[in-house]
Amino acid sequence: MSTTVTTTEPPPGREEHPPPVTRTHAVYLVVVAVLAAAAFAAVGIVNARTNPYVYDDDAIAQVAQGLADGKNLANYDANVDLRKLRKEQIQRMPAAPDVVIFGGSRWQEARSEIIPGGHRVYNAYVSNDQVEDMLALTNILDKAGKLPKTMLFSLRFVSVQGISQRTTYDWKGWESDYSEMAGRLGVSPASYLDRAPVQQWSGQYYFPDVFTRWQQLGAAKAAPTLTSESETQHLDVIAADGSLHWSQDSKAKFTRKFVDKAVDKEILTVGPTQPGIDRGEVELMGKLIDWLHGKGVKVIVAQSPYRPDYWQRIQSYPFAKTLHGLEDVATELQARHGAIAYNHYDPAGFPNCTLDNFVDHIHPTWKCLQDVFADLPDLVTGVKS
Repeated sequence: MSTTVTTTEPPPGREEHPPPVTRTHAVYLVVVAVLAAAAFAAVGIVNARTNPYVYDDDAIAQVAQGLADGKNLANYDANVDLRKLRKEQIQRMPAAPDVVIFGGSRWQEARSEIIPGGHRVYNAYVSNDQVEDMLALTNILDKAGKLPKTMLFSLRFVSVQGISQRTTYDWKGWESDYSEMAGRLGVSPASYLDRAPVQQWSGQYYFPDVFTRWQQLGAAKAAPTLTSESETQHLDVIAADGSLHWSQDSKAKFTRKFVDKAVDKEILTVGPTQPGIDRGEVELMGKLIDWLHGKGVKVIVAQSPYRPDYWQRIQSYPFAKTLHGLEDVATELQARHGAIAYNHYDPAGFPNCTLDNFVDHIHPTWKCLQDVFADLPDLVTGVKS
């Protein structure tokens, strides 16, 4: 018995072609594209209107003027685009501060009234600081004619980590000022692909943020405003001097139990890691210090204390090797570039750097930081009291 096999191949000399794209298909594709673009744009608009101090440049500029005029910003929380806000405020300052403090959020509660000497102090802290941020801030200050007498820098556990190893991208918000300052130092900046603020651009169009923000706004008990008050019940305050003042509601959350739990989690998460220290980043910081010295600016490299229980426990983990390595970096910057090194990750010796004066493992309250500044030499004269 023979079996007949039916083939679907076209006869010789004929080729099959996909069905033509009809006018109906084209119209459908255009409609889908337009609807997608409209939804995308709508998300961006809603995020900008509900989170203006992150995505609305005009709103940020308006608040920056208020800060430059001596008012404080009371907001739902401290999650604003600090880099944009700092730049806008510096450009509007009536005079250069005597001292600029620059580090990550561990310095956020360094308010001017706790710093001896009666100096004009501006706390330019940001989140997730890197050496590139130091270059950018210096460029902003210099171009605005606001270079201070003293710059206080600090080293976070990844401040001098190589760009390819980083998991945070906040520094890219200042990429143009970083790039310009690198050129002024005679250094080639990171490639544009490595420094382009893609995450900042795309963040405005992140759909889940719309719901998160609506939930926050729905639960809010007060609206953001410029105020002369340094503390409020419901809103956190970013003061005119740049420092953060927690609301009464926020402070109520930082109980011993809450912070103990945060410390335990951080030990387990970060303890086994050992972030790298990139020599190129260290050398870049050294070049910046040399440039600032050439402008007559004193440079201090100061570390802020960790919570006592965290500091004690972390010593048995690889993460401590990075912290001690950063202390060595500060000492090197002092020996090779004339910076003043002040290495105090260890909270021992500071009476107010107790368990209750931290909001987590790394963020001291102003009471602990007051001890730090009392122990530092005068930030302008360099004289130890």
